[in-house]
Amino acid sequence: MTRGEIKRRIRLLGRHYFGSENDQDPFGLDLLIIEVCNQIARSTDCYIGKRYLDLVADQVAYCASDLYKIRNIQVLSTSGNWERMRIWDAWDKKVDMVRNDGSGAYPSHAVIFGMNKIEVYPPPATNITQGLMVEGYGIPGDYWSYDSSGIAQTMSDATTCPLPEVAHDCLVYGVLSIRAMQEGDANSFQMYNAQYENRLGLVESYAATYVRKAV
Repeated sequence: MTRGEIKRRIRLLGRHYFGSENDQDPFGLDLLIIEVCNQIARSTDCYIGKRYLDLVADQVAYCASDLYKIRNIQVLSTSGNWERMRIWDAWDKKVDMVRNDGSGAYPSHAVIFGMNKIEVYPPPATNITQGLMVEGYGIPGDYWSYDSSGIAQTMSDATTCPLPEVAHDCLVYGVLSIRAMQEGDANSFQMYNAQYENRLGLVESYAATYVRKAV
């Protein structure tokens, strides 16, 4: 579903919450959709993202803010080809071998700290625009679509939800449950949240079966 279709379905099921005198925030529904979409992705590992980062000369540290479990990093070589980098954990003893290397044309090794901090070695000798391609489990964030160059596109009601289709109804009921909680509507919250939790389990099962849920 597109964001516009999701909003129409939310308004249909919860018409007493949106568009009434109590609903004074024109952007409230959009913000709730973004937040619940990210919440579903974090809970189920159903979203695999790709981000492009600019490499800066002599800079070692980078961060893929929308990705929390990095699985692959590639660097743009001087020949214009993407080359897979060797990924090491921060505590790996082999990291010490590359930390003291001088600058190279482009890095060949990546060290991951925590969930999404990255250090690259050797440091690049020059700036490389979108020279680092990072792939992994993440959240859609504030942008739901990117062009072929990895540039984020402004979201509109015509933008398709980036979560798998099985998660779209889960998103609808997640927004309704939060809205019911905001309104202090305990009975509706219990009903909507039960629907949300049930569908969240279906999304997690989908991720475990088809997307290889991260561990």
